[in-house]
Amino acid sequence: MSSKVNIKDIVYGHLGTLSKVDGGWSWFDFLTFCFVPIAFSTASVIIGFSLNKDVSSLLVNFGAIFTALLLSVLVLVYDQESKLDDKHQRDIELKRPVDAFYAAKKKLLDELYYNISFSILSSLVLIATCFAFSMADSFADPKAASVSVSLILSKLVFTPITVFVTVNLLLTIVMIVKRLHSLLRPK
Repeated sequence: MSSKVNIKDIVYGHLGTLSKVDGGWSWFDFLTFCFVPIAFSTASVIIGFSLNKDVSSLLVNFGAIFTALLLSVLVLVYDQESKLDDKHQRDIELKRPVDAFYAAKKKLLDELYYNISFSILSSLVLIATCFAFSMADSFADPKAASVSVSLILSKLVFTPITVFVTVNLLLTIVMIVKRLHSLLRPK
């Protein structure tokens, strides 16, 4: 795969942020961000929920809007990191006491970068999944009485994937908001 579209580092970086403050692996975070979406997508299959054109259209709009907003937040994170580095460098040059939380803030900004980048990719996957659903749905024959391949794809493939990505994206956005709040709130 071309290095320009290889997203492995972003995915691994995001998964690396699912850790405790001391750097140890957090099973609770892993369960929250992996098994909760799996539980929702499994429940969608069990209860017979099927993606439809209206929900798909809504999710495409959600994904597109959040992609644009998250790109703006990514710029904000970059700007905050530049300001933090500049202030740290000035403090060293002027022999002033440095911010005791500099390393923690740098780590938080780095984790935010991965979380936001992962959310942007998740939004793109959501849009692509809804597009694939729309393509498969366009081949469905509404007059057919039997179960069609497009119906099976919708109920057993596109719906669970869409539910998984949506729930994971919502949880990740909540985490981003919480981290931004911690970083930017007045002390």
